[in-house]
Amino acid sequence: MVIKTDLCYFTECKVFPGHGLRYVRKDGKMLTFLNAKSFSLHMQRKKAQRLRWTLVWRRKHKATQKKVVKKKGKKTVKVVRAIAGLSLDDLKKRRDMKPTARKAKTAAAVKSVKARKKTSDDKKKKSKDYAKTRQSKGFVKIPKARMKMRK
Repeated sequence: MVIKTDLCYFTECKVFPGHGLRYVRKDGKMLTFLNAKSFSLHMQRKKAQRLRWTLVWRRKHKATQKKVVKKKGKKTVKVVRAIAGLSLDDLKKRRDMKPTARKAKTAAAVKSVKARKKTSDDKKKKSKDYAKTRQSKGFVKIPKARMKMRK
C-alpha cells in the first residue's frame, strides 16, 4: 500500500497524513511543516542550512552519504557471429587472409563479373539487330480472324 506523504518545507522530512501543519502564504503557496518547531523556526526566518538536525544541513555537509562500494564494470568482449551466407569458419578464413591473396581473389571476381556482363551485352545486341530487321518491313495490317487464331 502506498501512502501519500508531503515534504516539510523547512526540514525536508516526510510528513505523513494526519500530521504536521499547513500554512498558506499571501501569494497563495501552501507550505507543509513537520511540526510546530519547524513552523516556528521558519516564521523566525531561521535558515535550515545552519541547523544540524535538518536534512538540508546534512545534505550540504555530505553527512548522509553511506559508504558505497563501487561495482566492477563489465568488460566488453568482442563476439564474432556468423552472417547469413557465411559460417564462422569462413569468416575467420577471410579475416586471416593475406593482403596479396585478397587482392588476387577480388581481381578474379571482377574479371568474372566483366565477362558475364560482356556476354549479356552481346545477347542484347543480337536481339536489337533482330528487332531492327523485323521493323524494316513497316506496318503490316493483319485481318482480325488471323489475330484471333494467334491467341
